[in-house]
Amino acid sequence: MSAHHPDDLTLLEYSAGSLGLAQALAVSVHLGYCLQCQSQLRKLNALGGVLLSETRPASVGANDDQIPERSDVQNESLDKGFEQLMARIGSDEPSAEAPTDTSVSKRYHNPLERYLPASLDELDWQQQTREIAKYDLTNVVDMGSARITLQRIKAGAKVPVHTHRGNELTVVLKGGFSDELGVYHAGDYIARDPSHHHSPTALQNEDCICLTVLDAPMRFTGPLMRWLNPLLAWKA
Repeated sequence: MSAHHPDDLTLLEYSAGSLGLAQALAVSVHLGYCLQCQSQLRKLNALGGVLLSETRPASVGANDDQIPERSDVQNESLDKGFEQLMARIGSDEPSAEAPTDTSVSKRYHNPLERYLPASLDELDWQQQTREIAKYDLTNVVDMGSARITLQRIKAGAKVPVHTHRGNELTVVLKGGFSDELGVYHAGDYIARDPSHHHSPTALQNEDCICLTVLDAPMRFTGPLMRWLNPLLAWKA
């Protein structure tokens, strides 16, 4: 069972179909592992009409001076609707139809399978260092400007400390890793932004393979690795 998940707003946007394609890919992969988020998504899909049916713009008077900005009214209404929806979902009893075992639900297939020519262990990995390799899916998946790659870190190996110029989403596919903020295993969904500095280290028992989605290049912050930053800049 996954221990790290997308937040409620991300799942709500995924349910509504308004999440960016690259982000939706990461959430879809996580769902293949996570019974908790599968159950949450079923509730969101079932109750998705609540925001439309139970929230209405506030009535306004005829005097223009008394009419608030439309965007303010909508924002207040949506905020209240979101709070009501989350409260209702949180108060629901677990569905009798929800799977109770720890196996991956057959209803949620890993969308990466359609893009990979072989199993994770048999891919034509491109070595970046002696201990780190990647398999680039950016041109295959083609989801706008996002960089989509698989990363493989040898058991026990460490990625140099870095931050990000934008957002990074990671889903662990196999093995696990730790960093300054936690320990992560297969199925875990991790979101990072420019405020985070970390140095992921693969767990000792097996190689770690992750899906990573970047909307901007990473930036090494360690004194020995900063020379790599110009090489990581994305070409327009």
